[in-house]
Amino acid sequence: MTLPAFADDTPAQDKPAAHHARMTWEERFTQANLAHDGHLTLEEAKHGYHAIARHFGDVDVDGKGYVTENDIRAWHASQKTAREHLKAAEDPLRPRNAFQQHAFTKQQTFKTSADQIVPGPAASPRQMEAASDKP
Repeated sequence: MTLPAFADDTPAQDKPAAHHARMTWEERFTQANLAHDGHLTLEEAKHGYHAIARHFGDVDVDGKGYVTENDIRAWHASQKTAREHLKAAEDPLRPRNAFQQHAFTKQQTFKTSADQIVPGPAASPRQMEAASDKP
């Protein structure tokens, strides 16, 4: 008696990987470094590490003609710092969460020409100073 063949009966080595994991930058560096000397030249980067090839001049800050893992690590850190710096720059017109407090919601008081104190929107220190200087 013969048993029916099932799709799961194939050996494990014949099965394709269920999930293709992305390579880390260290693995990509090792794969692209054909000379295995720890130095990645522009030509090696063009064939195996395209992101570094595109930014080779930025990564090779010393102008050596090659980059090392430490050069790439420093470049990644500088890129991360630049991204965080851009995030930190506050844009007053950026959409905000409705419940987020910011300086524009504070109520300030200021004097009118009739010397009445009227509640109003938040004013800058310069505006407050100008309002208090008026007779």
